Amino acid sequence: MYQNNKLTRAVRLAIAAGAATTAMAMPASVAFAEEAAEEGVERIQVTGSRIKRQELTAVTPIIEVDAQEFAISGNLNVEQKLAELPSTLPSFGPSSNNPGDGTATVDLRGLGTSRTLVMVNGRRWIPARQDGVVDLNTIPASLIENVEIITGGASAVYGSDALGGVVNFNMKDDFEGVEFSTLYDITDEGDAEKFNLDMTMGGNFADDRGNAVVYLGYSKREALFQGDRDFSSVALTESGDELVPGGSSGVPGTRIFGGPTLADGTVLGTFGPNGEGLPWVEPSSRFNYAPDNFLQLPQERYSASAFAHFYVTDEHRIYTEVSYIRNEVPQELAPTPAFTTIEINPNSAFFSPEVQQAFLNSGELNDDGNFEAFIGRRMVENGSRQSIDTRDAFRILLGVDGYINDDWSYDVFYSRSMLDQTNLLNNDVSASRFIQAALTNDAGTECQDPSGGCVPINIFGAGNISQEAVDFVNVGASNVTNVTQEVFMANVAGTTPWTLPGAQEPIGLVFGYEKRQDESSFRPDEFLASGDVLGFNAGEATVGSYSSDEFFTEISIPVLSGKAFAEDLSLWGAARFADYSNIGNVESFAAAVNWAPTEWISTRIGYQQAVRAPNVSELFLGASNGFPGAVDPCSADGFQAGVTDVALCEATGVPAGLVGNFEQANSQIEGSFGGNTELQEESSDTFTVGVVVQPMDGLDFTIDYFSIEIEDAIASFGVNNTLNVCYNVAQDINDVTCQNITRRTDGNVSLVKSLNENIGLIETSGIDFNITYNTEFDFGLFGNGSSLNVQFRSTFLDKFEQTPIAALPDQINKCDGYFGNTCGAPRPEFQSNTRINWTTGDLTLSALVRYIGETEDDQISEGTATADELVVSELDSKIYLDLSAAYVVSDALKVNFGVKNILDEEPQLLGDSQQQANTFPEVYDVFGPRFFLSGTYTFN
Repeated sequence: MYQNNKLTRAVRLAIAAGAATTAMAMPASVAFAEEAAEEGVERIQVTGSRIKRQELTAVTPIIEVDAQEFAISGNLNVEQKLAELPSTLPSFGPSSNNPGDGTATVDLRGLGTSRTLVMVNGRRWIPARQDGVVDLNTIPASLIENVEIITGGASAVYGSDALGGVVNFNMKDDFEGVEFSTLYDITDEGDAEKFNLDMTMGGNFADDRGNAVVYLGYSKREALFQGDRDFSSVALTESGDELVPGGSSGVPGTRIFGGPTLADGTVLGTFGPNGEGLPWVEPSSRFNYAPDNFLQLPQERYSASAFAHFYVTDEHRIYTEVSYIRNEVPQELAPTPAFTTIEINPNSAFFSPEVQQAFLNSGELNDDGNFEAFIGRRMVENGSRQSIDTRDAFRILLGVDGYINDDWSYDVFYSRSMLDQTNLLNNDVSASRFIQAALTNDAGTECQDPSGGCVPINIFGAGNISQEAVDFVNVGASNVTNVTQEVFMANVAGTTPWTLPGAQEPIGLVFGYEKRQDESSFRPDEFLASGDVLGFNAGEATVGSYSSDEFFTEISIPVLSGKAFAEDLSLWGAARFADYSNIGNVESFAAAVNWAPTEWISTRIGYQQAVRAPNVSELFLGASNGFPGAVDPCSADGFQAGVTDVALCEATGVPAGLVGNFEQANSQIEGSFGGNTELQEESSDTFTVGVVVQPMDGLDFTIDYFSIEIEDAIASFGVNNTLNVCYNVAQDINDVTCQNITRRTDGNVSLVKSLNENIGLIETSGIDFNITYNTEFDFGLFGNGSSLNVQFRSTFLDKFEQTPIAALPDQINKCDGYFGNTCGAPRPEFQSNTRINWTTGDLTLSALVRYIGETEDDQISEGTATADELVVSELDSKIYLDLSAAYVVSDALKVNFGVKNILDEEPQLLGDSQQQANTFPEVYDVFGPRFFLSGTYTFN
């Protein structure tokens, strides 16, 4: 009798708790709970199998991905499966080397990872960075029961950060027995292996009043370098009408900018191995940095989790969740490019006589008789730069839930999440020591400033730096980040005594309170903090915290049911009132109407006003330097006749006569970025309207229109936008954008400052169209019948526009159907994926077809270039086919085998508008066909 009652209560409790966090499902949940209470365990099982998917019943568009999809697709890392969905924009993942930070993230609707809230079992998960973003590496795929994805603003229900939507991972937390699972994955070229091994064991105790589950996991991913694939082995650039080998102007022989004229009339551009003078030839003189970069980042991960619950009485239970994840992900870049100004002794023995004479005849020696030059030296003798991120994440949660009476339940929990990250930087170069060591005596045997044990460094010619000189300038750094988040939440959910005259179900309510505290600190190594670095971005400490007190409520009002043209008509609403310690009071609201005129068709209309509070990184980020791709409007490549202000270019440091004529030294321009404690919240308006049609058994389709507008979006002007606004829009030397630009003596931009501001406007809209079809056949293999399941998901992107500075509404970045340095990763106007499963007996054959539509270079939408002027004006559409098979060998053993990208679809090559590896490696497959084999063995 207790077992029967316990299961009844468990189901009721789980559903009632779900109603508090997934309000869209409340009406069905209440009804199901009442049926369960009346009819017992057998009825629970039958009713449970008939509950419709939330994709069909939710008033806000929702996508479900079950555990089978992860298993049959062979995805070791969670983010790879999510990145395949048309409603997401691929973000950081296994190929995110530069840019990248060792995390794997999800970006709903392409609105930014910080605007996507990631939860586990309906509760906030461990932040991996100071911006609060969750690293999906901490969520093992083998432990996932299913994933629910709600797109669009949802902060009224879930709190801050849910402007783009919510991704909720429901984990296995009630398990009996022992289960081992493993996966091995390798490319058809025998490299880039992936491996994982997981163990899950659990059981009941105390006469089945409690259950405990323990999970242990290990995974490893091997490195693959860009040099291991032909398409990425050479850094490409655009020249004329073709892609040609390019690279960096920081070269092993040293690039000298504005060098003297040699005896033969050529300008000194670089140096041969014996110090002889050589001209600079574009683009053949550039350094190919590609082979030293990872195409697949290595990874090693250890995971341990425990879930337990215990029924103190039939009505009340306590529960706990404990997780620990250690994740190590290195990044590797080409050797340090030392771009700096040095003094050169023209009489140094490092130079050939011809070069010595050129320096002496230049007429540009300073008072000390030295030549001052801005140089670019690739420190190949110092080895590749390494950035090794190790994250130790820990989370503990303790809660109690139960029933107050037959109609009302409660749930109270406290969680504490902690992350300790160590970032080791190897093979960097000290700027001060490099400058000191470069100025030597005439013989080149001693530094002119011998302090600190200075060792002369011969940078003039490839391979000329001695090991002693390397040891003198080489530095490393150890940077530490600590993130802590505490959450306390209490809510009650239930049904009221009131039922409207035309309805069959009572009004449901949820009331709750949540308190959250976020704090974090980043403390850089002294070398990094001082800025005395040449190979990695300098940075300052980032330390800060904030807290919030939030009250929330939801209401579900069944209006009509079982009536003509109103099989179901219900209203839903939610509100959240929050008081933040840093920005004060904010509110968010939501409302929806669900109308089903018949049993086979229903409509849903929803509106949500959501907010996102600025995070610790946005508020307190210490100034740090980065090198994004950007175009200087004053240079030959960026100048627009009749648009760019020539006088302003000269007033800000471009020598007279060079505006529109000088070549930009590098495609990347240094920027200084930082936080702003005066930031206010972002706000968004989300409107959705959809139709759910179920014309026959086994067939349903959904059509949902969405429109999201984010105001006061937090962003920095960015290097490219700052330059463009200053010279092409504001055209005022006193404008803040112009004040943030400094130039070198040769006219090139040396630094652009850009702090976070509430300056942006983001608008996106489109249509999601999904079809699910299930049917059974009399034919099959092994004397069995068979069944077919087809699931088609697609998104038509009608609009994605960014106005970086709302005060300049004419400066709109149109990104729907575009890619490039402004829009970033491709945003096709149409994307889809189709999963086809055919099951006969114990065998399931499966195919996944992914389609990514074509996109154009965003320079076309900006009007800065025409298609004819670009080497690659368009990225063609791509179709990827994955095939797999699953077989149930026995009740205990299940195996999966598959091939991803079986058609060997290769990425289309790009030049200057790429992200990395001559493409966008998180969007397009860069490995070729991959084979995977996985298995699960379970025993009691």
